[in-house]
Amino acid sequence: MIRIISDYSMKKLIAFNWKMYPKKAADIEGLLLAFDDANIDTDRYEIAIAPPAVYLPMIADIFYEVKADISLAMQNCAWQSEGALTGEISAEMGKNVGADYAIIGHSERRMHLGETDEVVNKKVKAAMGARLGVILCVGEPIEVRKQGIVVVKKYIKRQIDGALHAIEPSSYRGIELCIAYEPIWAIGTGKAATPEDAVEVIAFIRSILNTNYGIPTARILYGGSVNAKNVTLFVEHDGIDGALVGGASINKKELKSILKTLHS
Repeated sequence: MIRIISDYSMKKLIAFNWKMYPKKAADIEGLLLAFDDANIDTDRYEIAIAPPAVYLPMIADIFYEVKADISLAMQNCAWQSEGALTGEISAEMGKNVGADYAIIGHSERRMHLGETDEVVNKKVKAAMGARLGVILCVGEPIEVRKQGIVVVKKYIKRQIDGALHAIEPSSYRGIELCIAYEPIWAIGTGKAATPEDAVEVIAFIRSILNTNYGIPTARILYGGSVNAKNVTLFVEHDGIDGALVGGASINKKELKSILKTLHS
C-alpha cells in the first residue's frame, strides 16, 4: 500500500505533453509566451509542461528567472539511476535539472517502444525513488473498448496493478502520484471520450486506488484529444482532477485558447 501526500493535491493538474516537439529550441519562446499572458488561476490549477528532455534545463532556467509558478515533467525516465544504458535519462538527472514529475507508461511508449507493465513498474519505482512525482498513464485500445465497460475495467485494473506492484509505502511518503486515463482510441484522433465515459472509468480507478492501495486523494486526469473546444468539459467536471494535453499544447493558437479557460 502506498500513502501519497501532496501540497498540490487539491488543485486540478493541467499537464502539457509536448511529445517530440518543437524541432528548434528557438520555437520554445513563442510557446512560453502564452503562459506569460495567461493569468492562470493558480489557486485552482497546477500547470505542468513536459518538453523533450533536451529542453528541460533551458526551460527550468527561464522559469527560475521569472519566478514562474509552473511545474516541469520528464516525458519518460530510465528504470535505473545510472549505468551502461546508452541514450537513457535517469529520474535523478531529470530531478537535478528542474523536473517535478515524470510521465510514465504513456501509450505511445507502450505501443511503439514495447514498454510492458513490468517495465512501467520499474520506472514508477525509479521516479519515486528520485522524489519525482509520477503521472502514470493507463488506457484501453479500441478493440478492448468495443468489448464493453466490464472488459475495459479489467484492462485498466491490470495496468494499475502492474504499475504499482510491490511498492512499499515507507519508501515513498510525500510523493505525488497522478493517474492519467488516456483511452488509446482517443489519442491524436480528434475523437475524445465524452466526460461521462471518462468519469465512469476514472471513478473505477479512484476506487481501486482507495481500496487496494490506500490512496484516496490521488489526482486522476483525462487525456486524449483534449483541445480548446472540449477542455472545460473535462477540467471543470467534479469527477475529473485535470487533463493531460498532447498535440494541442504545441500549437500556439490552440495553447493560448486552452489557457484562457484557466484564467483567475
